[in-house]
Amino acid sequence: MRLAPILTNETCDRRCGFLCGDCQPRERPAVAAPAALRARIDAAIADGAAELLLTGGEPTLRRDLPAIIAYIRARGPAVALATHGAHLDDAAITRLRDAGLGRVQLRLPVWGPHLDRLTRTPGAWARTFAALERLRAAAIPLEFALALTPETAPTAADLLENLHNFFHPQGAPSVLLVAVQRSPDRRPLLDLGQLTALITQLTERARERGQALRLAQDTFIPPCLFDQPTRVAHLYALTPGGRDRPGHARAAECGGCVLADRCPGPPEALRRRAPPPQLRPQRDDRLRRRLSVIHSVADQIARELVTPELYRRDDGQLQRATTVRIHFHCNQSCDFCFVSTHLPPPPQPAVEAAIREAARGRGIVVLSGGEPTLSPDLERYIRLARAHGAAEIELQTNAIRLDQPGRAAALRDAGLGRAFVSLHGATADVGDAVTNAPGTFQRTLAGVDALTRAGVDVRLNFVLCQKNHHQLPDAVDLIHHRWPRASLCISFVGPSTDLVPHTPLLIPSYSDVTPSLSEALRRARAHGLEITGFDSMCGIPLCLVPTDLAPFLGLAAIPKDFDRGEFAKPPACQRCALEPRCFGVRRRYLELYGDSELRPA
Repeated sequence: MRLAPILTNETCDRRCGFLCGDCQPRERPAVAAPAALRARIDAAIADGAAELLLTGGEPTLRRDLPAIIAYIRARGPAVALATHGAHLDDAAITRLRDAGLGRVQLRLPVWGPHLDRLTRTPGAWARTFAALERLRAAAIPLEFALALTPETAPTAADLLENLHNFFHPQGAPSVLLVAVQRSPDRRPLLDLGQLTALITQLTERARERGQALRLAQDTFIPPCLFDQPTRVAHLYALTPGGRDRPGHARAAECGGCVLADRCPGPPEALRRRAPPPQLRPQRDDRLRRRLSVIHSVADQIARELVTPELYRRDDGQLQRATTVRIHFHCNQSCDFCFVSTHLPPPPQPAVEAAIREAARGRGIVVLSGGEPTLSPDLERYIRLARAHGAAEIELQTNAIRLDQPGRAAALRDAGLGRAFVSLHGATADVGDAVTNAPGTFQRTLAGVDALTRAGVDVRLNFVLCQKNHHQLPDAVDLIHHRWPRASLCISFVGPSTDLVPHTPLLIPSYSDVTPSLSEALRRARAHGLEITGFDSMCGIPLCLVPTDLAPFLGLAAIPKDFDRGEFAKPPACQRCALEPRCFGVRRRYLELYGDSELRPA
């Protein structure tokens, strides 16, 4: 258990009853008495909660709220506060922060004066907006809870837009979508079709602006109820073993679903609606991986935000580089992608700190994703890296959005020196099949055209997999004729995380790709096209590269344990002259094909 809601009280000074069913006309000692509250806190901590969310009613009506926060912090867990914010003046914010408050979850169903009518509280908007300005100035970590009802649905997209504009250029905090399942005053609710369509629409709008959306902890809609579950996968953080959840029940259809070990099924309130929801068991294992996290969304983001790299210089020596994932969403969906593209964007302060650290000491800064061009802050991040002394700034991209007039030149002017562009085919039918994004291959070609016109150094990255390895020689010809100054990096699909299917349907053997690789290298020599990538973690074992191996002997040795245990070196590697300079073989490849292909140099 990571996050536990703690009910602090049951009264509220707003009257938005159709949004909230937890308010009472007066406090009950069994809930609000200090001893009762401490008992609930102690129980949650004993159950393993790492963070407690203080909720109500309206928690800021309690005069002892700072003491409650201090009580929790003294016992270890972090503290978050769910509030409408009206009582958060400067003094209150200072007291709560000094007591140990970590973040604020602001309930904001609409933006603007309509909040007064919606909550039936004159002056509600003015007081909430003032609190919002104070919280922003105080740099208190924020997120917003948006309740989805017939009253809020028409303005929900406007709320996201206003939040984006209010926080620009710092980046808007995440928004939690609260699907209201019951109406205390019997007002109509959104039906299931309206609810899922609205969430999908908001997801698409937020993706365009790089905003982070999630489903609130008290909201769960089984992914199978959406028309396209993959489009909303990033709203979820399902963990294996999370199938048991109070107030939820699985149906008979859930038994054959790949999510059965982590999805609790629909909430009882949803199942009681007429007509009842039609559950559709999911069979796609990639969807299961996209919906899942190991611990929590925040933990996963922190784990994937920064990756240390080693780049080879022309003299074969190693140079420190750092990949910073500024955005996790992507407008393609390659089966071999090892990035958790379902994650919301990382917090901007964390991204900026990572860029500054990566640039330190003339380091190489690699801005990546997901697809980093989906971030509205990309140019600002490039300038930040340049301002802090980066030796080189590289952008890892599919270049789809760089076909927009002037975009590539703007990135160059910001300080971009090199683009590492994914190109996984020589024709649209193969390229689009690999990326599972029809129509994007031609846009990638146009984006590379724009980069080369802008004078950005371009290196194309072709990841060999079952669908495309036969086209590698034709890709060499395409690159030579269309972008003669570009180079080509040849990578091999790597089953490096649980996100990558561990199957021969995706992963060819080294022997499978050798004929195409040999012909591609022959054509590259004829064209004078530079080929790289064999000496990286994404290459194939050096002993299997069908070319003269002597140049590899001049490479610097790879630091011990740099691969973080992902690779193995079977006995054949111990007899190889290239062993210190080669990563070896991924462990999961060995599980599929063994080590009989290795040929020690």
